[in-house]
Amino acid sequence: MIVEIVVFAILAVMAVGGGFGIIVTKNPFRAAMWMVLSFIGSAGIFVMLDAVFIAMLQLIVYAGAITVMIVIAMYTMDKLTIASLKRFNNQAYFGALFGLGILLDFIVIASKLRINTTLAGKNLSIAGNNIKAISDVLFKSYLLPFEITAIVLLIALFGAVALTKKDI
Repeated sequence: MIVEIVVFAILAVMAVGGGFGIIVTKNPFRAAMWMVLSFIGSAGIFVMLDAVFIAMLQLIVYAGAITVMIVIAMYTMDKLTIASLKRFNNQAYFGALFGLGILLDFIVIASKLRINTTLAGKNLSIAGNNIKAISDVLFKSYLLPFEITAIVLLIALFGAVALTKKDI
């Protein structure tokens, strides 16, 4: 039990610290790396909940594909455009104050509620193998829409690169 608490604390610090790093860094490339750290922490929490399929999707889709897409978009932008982006505006203080109020509300609600966590993650798996059930539906019943979506996303990626690069 102690090991689970320590591992959860490490993963939670990774997830929340990565999110905080995204907010405070001024370099967009470093923000993308902080985002990867946050995604890895979230995937680790999913693994602790015995939701391995969701954890792998978290790593593949978010930490892999979305982060690569963001970095490629930043590489295709002009350096002057990236430098001219304002990181904070006058409304940032209002947003920070609002976020702090919501955090305090969560702390008050969590201290008032007594939630039984002994059964957390125990009911996530249905009878049989979840991954097999999902893959059967995805690759048998919905194979054509899955392939069409992949092709559309690939064409969109090529189009975005072609529109942003002037010397192709």
